[in-house]
Amino acid sequence: MKPSESRSIAVIYSPEDNGGEAASRAVVDGATEVHDIVAAMGHRPSLVSVDEGVGPFVERLEALQPDAAFNFCEGYREWSAGESCVAGLLDLLGIPYTGSGALALGIALDKPLAKELFIARQIPTPRFAVYRQAPARLASLRFPLMLKLAGEDASIGITSDNVARDEASALTRLRQLLDQYRAPVLVEEFIDGREFTVALLDGEPLLVEEIDIRVEPRIVCFRAKWTAGSDEYAGTIPVFRPAITDQQRSELVALARRVWDVIGLRDYARVDFRMDAGGRIYVLEANPNPDLSAGSGYRRSLEVAQIAYADFIMRLLDNALRRRIPRLAGSQVSGDRPIH
Repeated sequence: MKPSESRSIAVIYSPEDNGGEAASRAVVDGATEVHDIVAAMGHRPSLVSVDEGVGPFVERLEALQPDAAFNFCEGYREWSAGESCVAGLLDLLGIPYTGSGALALGIALDKPLAKELFIARQIPTPRFAVYRQAPARLASLRFPLMLKLAGEDASIGITSDNVARDEASALTRLRQLLDQYRAPVLVEEFIDGREFTVALLDGEPLLVEEIDIRVEPRIVCFRAKWTAGSDEYAGTIPVFRPAITDQQRSELVALARRVWDVIGLRDYARVDFRMDAGGRIYVLEANPNPDLSAGSGYRRSLEVAQIAYADFIMRLLDNALRRRIPRLAGSQVSGDRPIH
């Protein structure tokens, strides 16, 4: 279905994702696919990379004067936190864009801050501590522990060694992460149970999916996400009709909606959970603007929910265009400003 009016759409992406070559390729391929879909809709898309630098990026957008942007940006060069900065720059330029806003992107990436918000809203999440340098002794947490970078996504830095079953191994891995990444590390109690994710579209759940993990330790590590052919990749299997009770399904959905609200997510997102042996459910983290590349978890959710990818892209663009405020006559504001 062609739009009533052809719009200029910037498809923004960052090819140098620090998740490695496979993650970078997924971003570029995904942005190109979106470009082609938007063109087929009758709009006028342009691929715009942020990695040439902030100045050239702004100049390109000012030359294009896009009506909206499809934000496919995963970061700025090799800086994951640049994802929220790019969104903030679009806000300053008055360009409405798809996906979550700058604040939500920043909160979700800052895992300790997000968990503090969960705790404040009585959303169950594993107990944790944050370390910027290696201590002599760890905080009083129950083993086993899970270590992860406090401000990264895409399972960066996560290997089988990140699950520590005693203090000595936890301190060893903590020192390794601090030395390698020079960034804070989140240490949380490891919920050794089943893993679930709930995909959301405009705040409503598409479905509840279980990640059937058949390797030890039972985590979705970096290799499980990005190294096709590895044992870890083959050992993480999506299950779209998990064997759970109606009450458990309802609880997962209700918690996902609460996370959507507390983080301030927008358009599309995913919330990850763990369920322990007693059936208790814990929120691990929120994932705004999840990967949309072919074969990704969110794409699988759309397929199972029988939502065509082109229709999904059109819906996101419609959302962004509705955030556009027409320039007022005589206004001193340069460009349009988005509604949040």
